[in-house]
Amino acid sequence: MSTLISGLALSLASAVAATLVASPAVASPAVAAPDSRQAPQLTDFGYRADVYGVKLVADNVEAFDVKDAHAQLRCTRAVGQSVRRSSAVSVPGNPLVHVAASTSRTDTYKVGNRHGVRGVNTIGDIRIGGTVNGIATPSLVIEGLTTTADAFHTPQGFGHAESFDFARIRLELLAGTPLQGTPLEQLLAPLDQVTTTVFEGTGDAADQVFDVLRSATAPIQVPGLGSIALGKVRGNASSKRATSEAMALEIVVDAGGSRQLVEIGAANARIGAPAPAGVFRAGGTALDFQALQGALRFGGVQHKSLPCEGTLGRTQTFRVPSASVLFGLLADLRDVTYTHRGSQDARRDFAKGLTGTRIETVSVPTVGLEIRGVESSVRMRGKERRPVRARVATTITSITMNGQPVAVPAPGGTTELPGGTGLVQRELVRRSRYGARVIALRVQLFEQAVVMDLGLSDGHIYPR
Repeated sequence: MSTLISGLALSLASAVAATLVASPAVASPAVAAPDSRQAPQLTDFGYRADVYGVKLVADNVEAFDVKDAHAQLRCTRAVGQSVRRSSAVSVPGNPLVHVAASTSRTDTYKVGNRHGVRGVNTIGDIRIGGTVNGIATPSLVIEGLTTTADAFHTPQGFGHAESFDFARIRLELLAGTPLQGTPLEQLLAPLDQVTTTVFEGTGDAADQVFDVLRSATAPIQVPGLGSIALGKVRGNASSKRATSEAMALEIVVDAGGSRQLVEIGAANARIGAPAPAGVFRAGGTALDFQALQGALRFGGVQHKSLPCEGTLGRTQTFRVPSASVLFGLLADLRDVTYTHRGSQDARRDFAKGLTGTRIETVSVPTVGLEIRGVESSVRMRGKERRPVRARVATTITSITMNGQPVAVPAPGGTTELPGGTGLVQRELVRRSRYGARVIALRVQLFEQAVVMDLGLSDGHIYPR
């Protein structure tokens, strides 16, 4: 296999907030693979990782039910933790995306004086393209793809390393596809031409294909299929944290009358400190949309999480201008804002935080429903070995249907929509020893068989 991209960075503890990033050509230092049998040990670091083989995104909304081999390690202070997910054969919601034998794994580890968290995804092979509605499209085939992200700490400071490996790449074009003078011609140049429309390569030739993608100033168009671009390979290290992100490819598929972003081979890892009182498992998401009794599920809307160790008391805000489901016919969201804050006090063995989600406007054009000012928040405070105190709050500014006002339910209450269209429920709360999760508003539409949760905030503090 050939290593496509690798990166390594270390920040020296003595150079506060300094970040040193080496070039992609620098190899990662050899580190023994974490032992999944290693007994969990608590540390003062917070670890988190998220890995998947394929994800489909349309207009900032994820298709949850087709996220392939998704292994998520939620915030923890313990080394020796592992999450593994596999899918033998996957054919996601887009008939042009086919994945075989995808495996994802996340691990927290301690090897010598190095603490870290690593995420790895491997895909036996993936094929983008084929036949849809009786019409043939070009096909891209990649075999033996491995994506790795590693975030760690050593006595020299925080660091990160990320890489892609793969065995073979193949592109099958439609007859008559114009090549001369196009970026696509440059992409195919390193490959062997098997027939007039089929190009493939392994080893160094495949490396050169990714070099072309890396140097391209825009996604390369593949007529009849969509566009292809290198995903991302990046990391950051400071005196307090390190992040590592790697995604092999981003392909926009617009054949078959729909347009979807297909993310292939993604791994993300993060380590931060200090975390003396626990770790935050907190964040927000604007939408969780389910149809046909959960057979279809969408949401996320660029979900944001509070860093495991907190934000040193600083408030962080993230904005998403818009998002929609099915081109806005079933749900259209405008002006989404995520807010979070967290701090820890080692002397008092104490942690406190805030997470919040706000949507300025939600509309459902098919039934004439419009909701303004959907907001939720969770404030949590906790000491180790004691229950976390969590306070939730929700706000709904107004609800109208076909221009007519609908009564906003009180917290915990329900209002029926006009004409027996559905129900709206406000402030659904789930509590535990470690915090709380709140949904600002749940909308049920009977005829459409839709359940839509709006303004979700999740705030928990875990000791380990």
